[in-house]
Amino acid sequence: MLEALLQFVLKLLPKPLKKLWDKYESVWRYCYYGAWTTLLSIVTKLVGRVLFDLAGYSVDHQTIPSAINTTVSWIICAVFAFFVNKKYVFRSETKEKNTVFREMLTFFGGRGATYFLELLIMETPALFGWNYILMVILSQFIVLALNYVISKLFVFRKKTEQEPAQNRR
Repeated sequence: MLEALLQFVLKLLPKPLKKLWDKYESVWRYCYYGAWTTLLSIVTKLVGRVLFDLAGYSVDHQTIPSAINTTVSWIICAVFAFFVNKKYVFRSETKEKNTVFREMLTFFGGRGATYFLELLIMETPALFGWNYILMVILSQFIVLALNYVISKLFVFRKKTEQEPAQNRR
């Protein structure tokens, strides 16, 4: 569904914008699917915030509910991001179990690193009284950029980049 929407919009682009799309396609695709992942993250965090409020806890002022909320959102978004990045952004067609496992391991390892950064950022509203919504948005931009670099350089490398490492075995 998301890919169909993207293809529909691409058909509407004028030639100069289509050339720009073609030149930086993986970056644009990452931004597009990253925007959907970001939206999913914001929605899951806000739903979690409401659920914690209904239970009598505040993610704005208590660090444990904030950490739980961020963690649940991260798990949902990381799983979604792995599959859309693999299929639609970096077009990794690996099917061998050990290669897919390596992709998953490096993807979730990289995402784990940015998760701790996001967790730190999302603790600031509870610790310092900063605006929760502003910190959600700020964390998403920082994490989005770092995750692209990690995915591009380490996770979904093209075969020509992977072959030297495989030949050393």
